[in-house]
Amino acid sequence: MKKICFFICLNFLSLFLFAHGIILTDHSRIKELSSFTIMDKIDLRTEKTYSSEIKYRTLNHEGGMKVTVLEILKNDVQNNKSGKWLYVLLTSPMWVDNGEWIKGYQKFLIFLPDNMPVFDFEE
Repeated sequence: MKKICFFICLNFLSLFLFAHGIILTDHSRIKELSSFTIMDKIDLRTEKTYSSEIKYRTLNHEGGMKVTVLEILKNDVQNNKSGKWLYVLLTSPMWVDNGEWIKGYQKFLIFLPDNMPVFDFEE
């Protein structure tokens, strides 16, 4: 009985570990039309201007923010973190930190820090 419980727990653990597909830490592989999930907090701008107002901020939750890259704009440094400015299409709805529900298929300008892993990466 103990062996059966052990193997059941091992199977659930492996499902958890591989639940997010390909994890990408090298952002040089991100191209236009790449798709991925961001699991951390990200500022969302509705205008395609770097200095525009931050409209929303994502939550760091299990669903993450699912996007497709429309444009890679430029490399930059924000808050002492190097990264890339991306113009993305949100491909799934999500909650944001002010409690609003954001519908999918909206476009946002985001800054993706180089040290932030992305999940479920597809080129």
